[in-house]
Amino acid sequence: MKPAPNQERARSNPREKKSIMVVEDNDLIAQALNAVLESADFAVTRFAGGLDAMRYASENRPDAAIIDIHLPDINGLVLTQRLRDRLGERTPLLVLSGDTSIQTINSLPHVGAKYFLPKPVQGGILVERLREWLA
Repeated sequence: MKPAPNQERARSNPREKKSIMVVEDNDLIAQALNAVLESADFAVTRFAGGLDAMRYASENRPDAAIIDIHLPDINGLVLTQRLRDRLGERTPLLVLSGDTSIQTINSLPHVGAKYFLPKPVQGGILVERLREWLA
């Protein structure tokens, strides 16, 4: 007997790759993040702008998101807040930025960012944190 559709979705394959949405407008950084995350067996979806990322998140549910603050079309903090509203409290939203000002750091909890890592980030630390948060 075939399981009901909702039962089928409730089962998850523990070997299924976790999906990470990367929102980064610097192509070199985005490529590096992509390479590090894919080599760690994550499924990566990349966006150079926040509006495309929001459209994607309206129809898909990434397991986590890595968001730059300074994007060409929308502020990454605004994007983080909108993603938090859309994805809920359990989805790790990581802000990755070279902007380490006190104003930025203090705004993170207000927009729903749970984590912050400054650029440049070491790939091993990023992967370790993602695995920790997604366990």
